[in-house]
Amino acid sequence: MGNIPAKGVLVLYGRKAEQAQIGRLLAEAMSGAGGTLVVKGAMGAGKSALLHDAATEADGMRVLSAAGFESEAGQPYASLGLLLRPVLARVDDLPSADARALRAALSAAYRAEDHAATRVALLSLLSGLAAERPLLCLIDDAQWLDRLSADALMFAARRLGSEPIALVVATRDGGPFAAARLPESRLRPLDRASAAEMLAARPQRLAPQARDRIIGESRGNPLALAELAACLTPEQRSGRLNPYAFHDGTRANPGQVLEDLGRGLQRIPASVKSLLLVVAADDTGDLALVTAAAARLGAGPAELEYTERHGLLEADGLTVRFAHPLTRMAVYHEATTTGRRAAHWALAESADEGQAELRVWHSAAATTGPCPELSAELELIAERAGDAWPACAAYERAAGFAQRRHRGRLLAAAARAAVDAGLLDAAADLARRALRLASDADTRAEVARVDAEVDFERGSPATGAGKLIEGTVLIRERAPAKAMLMLAEAFRYAWAVADAGLLREVEAALRAVPLPADSPLTSLTAQLCAVVRSWDGLGPVEVLAEIARQDLLGDQLVAASLDLRIAVTAECEAAEGYVAECGRNGMAGRLPYALQLLARAQLHRGMHAEARATAAAGLDLAVEFGQPHRASHLSGLLGWLAAVAGDDERCVALVKDALGHAEAQEIAPVRALCAWALALLDLGHGRNVEALTRLEGIPRDGAWIGAARRAPDQVEAAVRSGRPDRAAFPLSVLEAWARAHPTPDAEALVERCRALTATGEQAERHYVNALREHERGDQPYEHARTELAFGEWLRRARRRAESRVHLGACATVFERVGATPWAARARAELEATGRPARNARGALTPQQLQIVQLAATGASNRDIADRLFLSPRTVGNHLYRAFPKLGIRSRAELGDVNLDDLI
Repeated sequence: MGNIPAKGVLVLYGRKAEQAQIGRLLAEAMSGAGGTLVVKGAMGAGKSALLHDAATEADGMRVLSAAGFESEAGQPYASLGLLLRPVLARVDDLPSADARALRAALSAAYRAEDHAATRVALLSLLSGLAAERPLLCLIDDAQWLDRLSADALMFAARRLGSEPIALVVATRDGGPFAAARLPESRLRPLDRASAAEMLAARPQRLAPQARDRIIGESRGNPLALAELAACLTPEQRSGRLNPYAFHDGTRANPGQVLEDLGRGLQRIPASVKSLLLVVAADDTGDLALVTAAAARLGAGPAELEYTERHGLLEADGLTVRFAHPLTRMAVYHEATTTGRRAAHWALAESADEGQAELRVWHSAAATTGPCPELSAELELIAERAGDAWPACAAYERAAGFAQRRHRGRLLAAAARAAVDAGLLDAAADLARRALRLASDADTRAEVARVDAEVDFERGSPATGAGKLIEGTVLIRERAPAKAMLMLAEAFRYAWAVADAGLLREVEAALRAVPLPADSPLTSLTAQLCAVVRSWDGLGPVEVLAEIARQDLLGDQLVAASLDLRIAVTAECEAAEGYVAECGRNGMAGRLPYALQLLARAQLHRGMHAEARATAAAGLDLAVEFGQPHRASHLSGLLGWLAAVAGDDERCVALVKDALGHAEAQEIAPVRALCAWALALLDLGHGRNVEALTRLEGIPRDGAWIGAARRAPDQVEAAVRSGRPDRAAFPLSVLEAWARAHPTPDAEALVERCRALTATGEQAERHYVNALREHERGDQPYEHARTELAFGEWLRRARRRAESRVHLGACATVFERVGATPWAARARAELEATGRPARNARGALTPQQLQIVQLAATGASNRDIADRLFLSPRTVGNHLYRAFPKLGIRSRAELGDVNLDDLI
């Protein structure tokens, strides 16, 4: 664009407000009311990008542009000549006096006394150009304009109000335009979301930990974001960074920016450079530490004063930092290797007793070659780390200083920590390196575990399970407990993809582990094998519950059994505990799985809003950590919730996302979940035949838990399609599941399905039984589905008053959980009964009557619960069911109810 150099980041992030401001200026100029805007910001803030964007948006306008250059700041009218170069031929169109003044100014014939005439001539030229077509003038790096060009442009800027001319000037603080009292826009640092979006657009993927470090280091400066990301090595991009010295190990990024900054540093005294290098090597910003370390290198208070006076450092009583983040990078990379090591040693030696980890990390940055003592200190830091990410970095650095026989073990530990931190690329790389150095079976088995988990999260569960089974052969004789842990994980992988054949391979491997007769793990082996053997027969709930209680193998076994627990009991508390544990232990990489488990439990409890938020958070993390297998599960789950809500577009989009990976990797449960979501969408909209076709198209692959969950919808779709005969198989699956896992909710669903396939008094009996079981259960969405079905049945039996009670109750619940099509269906049925009556009070149970009377006095759910010896949750459920019977929707309407009629 014109003479503005293409520097910096040209794609705009987080600058919508500034773009809109410039857009308004251009629109006003097009309408004949011109003006000026001065855009201020630090180096790299995005000023040039905004000017480029303005030129792109200036449709129908003539664009002139120029930029100031530091080397030409003393040359009269140098910048004005650049601006007017494309239109010099038009100077002759000016009155002769103006033309002579302007041509003289742009030539060697310039005389200082002609400056006033030059300013007037410039304004005349711009006005003449704008008379033909609205004009946009763009001035970049105005802090380096020569004085006369700046003065002439400011003269014109103050007189553009009646001209179709827009002038946009970009400048840093200082320079002629900084205090020109013209309209201005100051570019603030990018917010975190915009900075993350900008980094995400780069071709090289950044681990979340590396991304967060760059965002913090850049302080929201777009150019710094780009330069800092480019200076990282592949290992650092995968998240392996020194936690106390960002630039330790980074590479110089040759380019114009560093060259310009480097030239400025060459003029600085050597002692000042020593201080700057210490600040550049340190991440803490601790002024006491930095000054103590700098003193070891011969820099004192005078050097600190110099840096502040020249705008290099900003210091207060406690902290110090570079005025611009790119200066820090330039200082560090301009220094020699010896100089950088000296700065790190000075920092290590200046650390006090409370900065032990800092001392070790700076010692590591200053040390070359093997150092067993330093390796041991780093390993101790890793073992004590409360977060998996720094543990990974510490183990890896410890391996670099260790004796050869220990390196494989330490790299394997680093790989395990990387998996926990969600750094799958780093984990795979570390595992490969560990395997080359592994000298014992334990290390090779640990590498197999890491490889398997990476395969699993990247979307190859069967491959991962195979690696785990093979890995146990290495250690099952001498470490049977560890072999059991690996096989418990293999069990989870096979369970996740509903692979009965793979589960039988796990069973064979379990039986091959030579556990001592008195080992408490023997019962676990029997329990896991029992689940495998009962895969086609819906294993007994007591086996699953016993697995859930086992904690002999640590947290990993708990994770392996949570899938089973939640599938059977929907224990939100257990899943919430696992989510909290992942957060406490810094296992960010396991959070997507933990959140998936919690979302499933919430969904089964009818907590749809909570499940939606949980699954969305898990999906964001799964995408961030590069876990396509987990992302496909969570997308399918969100698709199911969108189907319940009747959001066709979102449901279809989420299902498409989920299937993209699930079909490629043949992940049967996700494919089944997606088909179920689309079928549920059809069922909610009354497309019963389509729903039945989708559900019957799901392969009968032995995934009985999923089949049992889907069975009620398949029964309903069959009955409403006029094919009750095709309800027999899903009903048999559901009955078998309820026999194996006898819970009130399971019994209620069986009774509802039996009612749908029955007629007359038999159907009514099953509906009543279903509602009785629901009262004992904890699934409000399914309870409402049963009330809807019963309400529809009652209306068709011409028992309208009774049907209103159930239809009103279910409509309230559907609206509360956001099940829009189901709520609409319930309301339509209510309308079909005639106007809903408000005197359905006789249908209140005695307990509901008591609770309503207390609620009408203003008592809270907790107060009522304490008085009636109930739980607050039970009180809330009774109120939700009582409100529609009273013809109201909330507590606030209780005042409209005649309480005397309730007695």
